[in-house]
Amino acid sequence: MFRFRFGPIPVEVQFGHLLLSAFIGYSFMSVPSPGWPGDVLGDTSHPRHALTFGVVLAVWMVLVSLSVFAHELGHAVVARIYGLKPSIHFVGLGGATYEPGIPLLEWWRQVLLTLAGPAAGLLFGVAFGLVALLSHGHTSGLYYFAFGIFYANLAWTVLNLLPISSFDGGRITELVLTRAFGRNGFLFAQLVALAFSIGLLVLAFVAAMPLLGIVVLMMSARTISNLTAWQRGELPEGPMAHPLTAVVERAEALYRERQLDEAGALARGLVDAPQTPALLRSRAHVLLGWVALKQGQGRKALDHFSQVQGLVLPTHALAAAFSLIGDETRALPLWAQAAQQDQDETILHEYAGALLRAGKEAEARALPGVRMARAWAAAERVLYLRKEYVQAASAAEAAFREEPTATHAYTAACAWALAGRADDALRMLTLASQNGFADADEAATDADLKSLRARPDFQAWLGSLGARA
Repeated sequence: MFRFRFGPIPVEVQFGHLLLSAFIGYSFMSVPSPGWPGDVLGDTSHPRHALTFGVVLAVWMVLVSLSVFAHELGHAVVARIYGLKPSIHFVGLGGATYEPGIPLLEWWRQVLLTLAGPAAGLLFGVAFGLVALLSHGHTSGLYYFAFGIFYANLAWTVLNLLPISSFDGGRITELVLTRAFGRNGFLFAQLVALAFSIGLLVLAFVAAMPLLGIVVLMMSARTISNLTAWQRGELPEGPMAHPLTAVVERAEALYRERQLDEAGALARGLVDAPQTPALLRSRAHVLLGWVALKQGQGRKALDHFSQVQGLVLPTHALAAAFSLIGDETRALPLWAQAAQQDQDETILHEYAGALLRAGKEAEARALPGVRMARAWAAAERVLYLRKEYVQAASAAEAAFREEPTATHAYTAACAWALAGRADDALRMLTLASQNGFADADEAATDADLKSLRARPDFQAWLGSLGARA
């Protein structure tokens, strides 16, 4: 593919489009025409037949691409007027204009934006029609190309405005019927598209028009896909989406705001509701799986993830769940895959932490870009959540040896206290204060250190923090 910009609009041309435009150009060449180039192309023994064939095919490829560009430019210009940032892509038999944010526009603006493409294509065709009219009887080659472009754009405009999925007419039908009948309007639009598609397929068969039949079959597949997506609750998007979509999105927003209890409550309601579409139920299970991971419940996370259908689960989510239940044998290949896919530092160190928990310290140290203090800290967090406090404390001390910080020392002290080893806990608390820990209030109220509160040496340590402050 290659890219360029038309003013502020990015344009991308895929080579597949060029091949298909060559096929379309060849179909135009097969139509008999008086004068040049028909008299040359119709005679295979003509000395300039091969040269003329190549020239005409190349010109048709350019003209077909210009027609596509004119159509997509119509969409793009109106999108720019509405404040969007469109990009044009030459793909397949035609093109596509991507307009991020279009679902947020009023429905009538979306209709106008959609109509702008056929209108621009029609104007482009009419301009060439005028050229054909002026050149008729004078220059046969100019007339041949100009009339061909006029006819092709006129025919495509009429076809494109039919209410068939993926055509602009289908998009307009969806917008109007959805506006009139709500979510069911989208279903009605697909049924209309299916009826028109069947009619055009019959016409293509009777009139021996294979190209039309191929195009309609492709659009029919899109219609079937839309129907199944509607049934699953995936379509339509925007204000007319399935009413429970807003509930899922609210739950996901609460999760991002770290309000786990509220997010989980909404998601559980969606899972339990019999009217929840399959896709939305799967999104709720994914969210509940993430909430379970945050709460250290690996088995519960796996239970939710196993009920997800039609969505791709992040590899590191599955890896984290297996690590939380202590199954590092299954977690390690998933962590390795996730680290390779995402190139994320957090995932890299979680992978290294899993290696450390599995007793593979040499492999963890060999990972490019790893910081062993972070790796040991990642190992400690999972061990802590698994309530393997002795191993967690050992991992936190290993992190302290790599990077002697108050945080690592205090973390080790908490784990030792939970493991019932008060002397080791006090030893690490002393190291924490020596490395800058001075928050007596936090230490006095920390639930992890509850077992130390009755000890005089712990109270003396707390007092030293107050004096130091």
